[in-house]
Amino acid sequence: MADECRAAASLCGELDMAWLLNRAAQRLADAVQAEAVRHGIGMRAQLILSALASGGGRTQLALGADLAVDKTTLTTELDRLESCGLIQRRPDPRDRRVRIPEITEAGRRRQAEAAEAIQGITDRQLAVLSADERKILEESLRRLIDSPVDAGSPGVSRV
Repeated sequence: MADECRAAASLCGELDMAWLLNRAAQRLADAVQAEAVRHGIGMRAQLILSALASGGGRTQLALGADLAVDKTTLTTELDRLESCGLIQRRPDPRDRRVRIPEITEAGRRRQAEAAEAIQGITDRQLAVLSADERKILEESLRRLIDSPVDAGSPGVSRV
């Protein structure tokens, strides 16, 4: 990584914060994705299963909004998870045209196994940081994510 930073600095003349954040996120996401795939799912599927395991009752539309996953992508992931027996979709009692995805027992087991393995990967990736540095990083990233939109930048929105 240090070599990549030096190479980027020599090309750009300085290190760009967006590049650093993106590269760090990309490295962790690649490791998490590989681990999720070893458990027969992808990172996005693990995110969905984790959300369903933490509390159900959301419609597909609400789940997609909560996870910031577009409707088409969510439907594709839910279709795959359902075909593997990891979720089931029930009609919403208030509107039978609407579906409520629910995690199955098999889905709970897969999610828990993958979550444990992913936590190990995350811990190894972040082992270069002290416990205090890791806490500061997480708090800082949460604050960045929750920060208000810069009114002076058209087209910028919160994700």
